[in-house]
Amino acid sequence: MRRTTLADIAKEAGFSINTVSRALNGKSDVREETRQIILEAARRLEYYPDRLARGLRQQATHVLGLVVSDVANPFFGALVKSISAVARSRDYHLLLQDTDESPIREKEAVEVLLAERIDGVLICPVQEDTTAIEKLVRSGIPVVLIGRRFQDLPVDYVVPDDTQGGRLAAEHLLQLGHRRIGMINAPERISSARERYEGFVEAHQAYGLSIEPELVRSDVVDHIAGYRETAALLEQMPEVTAIVAYSDFVAFGVARAIWERGLRIPEDISLIGFDDTPLATCLPVPLSTVRSPIQELGVEAIEVLCSKIAGDLSGDVRKTISMKLISRGSTAAPGGEA
Repeated sequence: MRRTTLADIAKEAGFSINTVSRALNGKSDVREETRQIILEAARRLEYYPDRLARGLRQQATHVLGLVVSDVANPFFGALVKSISAVARSRDYHLLLQDTDESPIREKEAVEVLLAERIDGVLICPVQEDTTAIEKLVRSGIPVVLIGRRFQDLPVDYVVPDDTQGGRLAAEHLLQLGHRRIGMINAPERISSARERYEGFVEAHQAYGLSIEPELVRSDVVDHIAGYRETAALLEQMPEVTAIVAYSDFVAFGVARAIWERGLRIPEDISLIGFDDTPLATCLPVPLSTVRSPIQELGVEAIEVLCSKIAGDLSGDVRKTISMKLISRGSTAAPGGEA
């Protein structure tokens, strides 16, 4: 099926190609009656404008790239929704790419976005290396990291206060009386995982406690790995009374491993996640969690990006947003006491 051209519309409407072009581009020197005839012909022929060609002429495509590390994670679903709303209000379209935590796919995603001549990029980096991010920076287009950050790269970012979050999660469990607390965490290369662990350690130190290395499992980014590592943890350290999961998504797998072992939440093991995604209250026992400001993250990140594109904002942007503990039924004192 051949793509409809301006020449096709000109023939259908009975006007010159130049008049058709000016009408479709909203030029004021075209009579309204003529414009309506041309627009109707374009609709009949199912004409779609060549966004790339128009972008080359105008030096702007009004398309933003959005790169997330796992679109299956409810956190990113909620994040994309908040970003999309602002993008629409700013007359931008989004081109979504999912890296699935793969540095190879991250590099491919960046190449696709650059080829599409997007106006700017929001990206949650994989953080296995900096190749893709450095390529974006060299391209000269505005880039804002969201959810994760590099301390040693000159890239703007908007992130949660993950150190505070790790501290809040551990403090909540320590205040309930838990002393053998496991942590099912993401790889240390990921800034949010590293910082959540730092907060986890700080809370223990405030109680004069050290952390046994066997209580911490890393390299977990989804519910499947969460299940696997929790099963191994409970086999090796059956005296664990509470677990901090890297995310609500991971916590779903943690909960499954606990239940399959014949244990109860929170009577035998308390469980707390991160993000407070909409699914956090859908478990048989509503999940205690550290609320990540997903809506604020998305809105702030795209506002920064749009301001950078428009030239209204100069200088580095390094924004950290506070997190909040949400206590629900999955955490209690050891033995399940309120």
